[in-house]
Amino acid sequence: MKYTLQFIALIVCLADCLAFIQTLRKPYRGPQQSNETNEFEKLNVTTKWITQKLDNFDDNNTKVWSNRYHIYEDYFSHGSPIFVWLGGESKVDPDMKVLLWEEIAKEHNGSLIYTEHRFYGKSIPIRPYSNENLKYLSTEQALADVVHLIKTLKKEDKYKNSKVLVLGCSYAGSMAVWLKKLYPDLVVGVWASSAPLLAKVDYPEHFQVAGQSYKKLGGIECYNRIKNAISFYEDLWNQGNITELKKILNICDDFDAKYEYNRYDLFMTIASNFSDIAQFQRPHLFTIKEHCVQMLKSDDDAMAVSQFIHKQVENPRCLSINNQQFIDKINLVRDNCDKPFLCWAYQTCSEFGWYQSTNGDGQPFGSSVPVQYSINTCQKVFGAHFTREKIEANVKATNEKFGGLNPNVTNVYLTHGELDPWSKVGAGIAQGATIIPNASHCNDMQSITEEDSLELVASKRRLMSLVRKWLAE
Repeated sequence: MKYTLQFIALIVCLADCLAFIQTLRKPYRGPQQSNETNEFEKLNVTTKWITQKLDNFDDNNTKVWSNRYHIYEDYFSHGSPIFVWLGGESKVDPDMKVLLWEEIAKEHNGSLIYTEHRFYGKSIPIRPYSNENLKYLSTEQALADVVHLIKTLKKEDKYKNSKVLVLGCSYAGSMAVWLKKLYPDLVVGVWASSAPLLAKVDYPEHFQVAGQSYKKLGGIECYNRIKNAISFYEDLWNQGNITELKKILNICDDFDAKYEYNRYDLFMTIASNFSDIAQFQRPHLFTIKEHCVQMLKSDDDAMAVSQFIHKQVENPRCLSINNQQFIDKINLVRDNCDKPFLCWAYQTCSEFGWYQSTNGDGQPFGSSVPVQYSINTCQKVFGAHFTREKIEANVKATNEKFGGLNPNVTNVYLTHGELDPWSKVGAGIAQGATIIPNASHCNDMQSITEEDSLELVASKRRLMSLVRKWLAE
């Protein structure tokens, strides 16, 4: 490996996207948008609101709130199906497109409903988002909200005989499966794309799959370039050569290398910039391959990877690494779940875990991100009671409630991308899932196009066939 000692103008993530978000980051950021244009680009979507209970499971709690949802009824004819797209851990805008679902709805003269998850977007049950009030944020509460919306719609004469089908992608895909498990008679069929089902505290497989994506799509030389560069950065740290490391990575002057969580911040930021590309790559665009081509133009591993990170974070002034400062900022922002993703962080601490770490072999991202990093963040933001043991207990309760990889549901179509970093906590072939080669996270949401692989086309056609079957039953 060749090392550079020269200054490299490099990375930085602004405070809002630093380590806490990287570590507790959302598995999904909203649907991948298609470049195609057709009649669905001009859907006449109406935004509506429904009154929900603050606590769906406490009859003594009479507090209510307004839950946003979007509806499109231009295709609908009396008694035709309702096609629900569940919102997950982000806002749901009326202009979001899941073109395949829309095409299926049109085929069956269906109504399209887009739900928004409590505490996200404009669906705000209670403020401030204090630790006490966040107890109303849970998957079970959100599922009960969806049930109330569906039951309310079906009280209308035009919908009383309508069958209901549900789509979810990523965490919303998990919700779709769990909705079918808890309320099996409410929906006739579910499509869950890239749904993580097994709650798990330590999730090193995330970076393992991301690394394999670079090896398979970018080549072994690219994989080794990433591995060698990060190993070099870790060697500098372990040798106490922090000055040189700061120079190479252009770390801001307030960096305190004596605080171990700042080390975790640094290496999580580097690893996450690679894994995010792997998670959201679309095979026909050759995203990873193109990045690898650029990184391999240099003869210097450390410089090539540094320049890659620099480009990914849009040339900031310096890399800001200050774990405590960032946590302090989070604790001051208690009125918005989108920045800095406070609510999804809470759900990981209270229900899911899914903390990406570098504890496993078979990945190129080093060994400097332990699971304790994320657990420490839970404790500092949401309370000292969120110990490793407490989070393990929360994860166990989630799996017992929903069934983990074996939820015991029928009429559910599960799809995963082979190279999706979240696939290792999702259903596999043994559980009846369809695995799409070279695809990643939620790659199958759009219409069939000439760019789709044969396997991707086959999966989409199978979904269409299953919907027809479910509606005929």
